[in-house]
Amino acid sequence: MRTATAPAAGLALAALLASAGTAADDVTLKWKLKDGTTFYAKTVGDMDMQMSVGGMDLTMPMKVTQVQRFKVLSAGDGKLTVEMTLQDMQMEVGGPLAAAAGGLGSIGEKVKGATITVTLDKNMEVGKIEGYEKFLDKLAAGDDNTRTMMKGMFSEAAVGQMVTQVFAFTPDKPVKPGDTWTRTDKVPTGGFGEGTVKQKYALKGVSGGVATIDLTGDVKFKAGDGGIPGLPPGVKVSKFDMKADKFTGTLQFDTDAGRLKEAKQNMSMAGSMAISVMGQDLEITMKMKSTQTTTVTDKNPVKD
Repeated sequence: MRTATAPAAGLALAALLASAGTAADDVTLKWKLKDGTTFYAKTVGDMDMQMSVGGMDLTMPMKVTQVQRFKVLSAGDGKLTVEMTLQDMQMEVGGPLAAAAGGLGSIGEKVKGATITVTLDKNMEVGKIEGYEKFLDKLAAGDDNTRTMMKGMFSEAAVGQMVTQVFAFTPDKPVKPGDTWTRTDKVPTGGFGEGTVKQKYALKGVSGGVATIDLTGDVKFKAGDGGIPGLPPGVKVSKFDMKADKFTGTLQFDTDAGRLKEAKQNMSMAGSMAISVMGQDLEITMKMKSTQTTTVTDKNPVKD
C-alpha cells in the first residue's frame, strides 16, 4: 500500500510543481497608471523617399522629431483619460525639394503647448476626443489657410493615433515567451486615404524586468477622395496605390514600472500616385524606407 501511494504522491507533487512553474512564467504586460501620472514620449522618424516624376528621379530624405507629454487625468472603470500636450515637433527635409518644404521646419513653434484630451477604452481604442477645435486654433495661430493645412495633417483620427501608438499594443491576458497576440488599427495617411495595419506581437522573453516583444505586420492602403488640404485649387490626387512590403519592429516594456520603455519600427513601401492638374494627370512612382523610434521617460527631453 505504501509502495503504491508513494509514486502517486510523487506524480501529484510533480504535477503541482509543473503547474506552479508554468504560472510563474506568465507575464502581465499591463500599464500601471494612476491619476496624476506624467511621462514623456519622444519619437524620431527617419524617412528616405525616392520618386520618379516625368522621367526625372528625385530623392527626399526627411527626419521628424516629436515630443509629447502625457498626463493621466483618470484611470479606472475600464477607461483611461489622458491629456496629451505637444512639447515640440521638428521637420528636416533634404534633397531638391528642401526649399519648397522649408516652411515645415518652423512647425515646432506652432505645435508647442497644443493640448488635447483623449479617453481610451479597456482595449486602448479611442472613445472620445475633447478640445480638438482649440487644438487646431493653437496650431493655426489665427491663420485660416494654416488651419486648413493643419487639419489635414492633424485630423481627429491622426491625433487619436498619436495617443494609441504609445498605449495600444499590450495583450488582454498574461502571456509567456512564445505567445502571440494581434491588433488591427486604422491609420490616416495625411489626406491620401487610410491605411489598415494588421499587427502580430510575440513575447520574445523577459530579462531584468524588461519584456522584449517582436512585431510583424501587414499594411494596406485605401485611396481617399483626392482632396488634400494645402493643394492649389484644381489640383488633387487622382490615384494613390501604395503597398508596404516590410513592417517589423521591437518593443521593450518595463514590467516593474508597467509602461512602454522603447519601441522601434521599420517599414518599406512602394507604389505610385497621380496628381491631377486641370484634368492632366502627372504620374509619380515612389519607394520609401522609414524607421521610427519612440522612447518613454519621466523627464522632458526638450528641457532635461
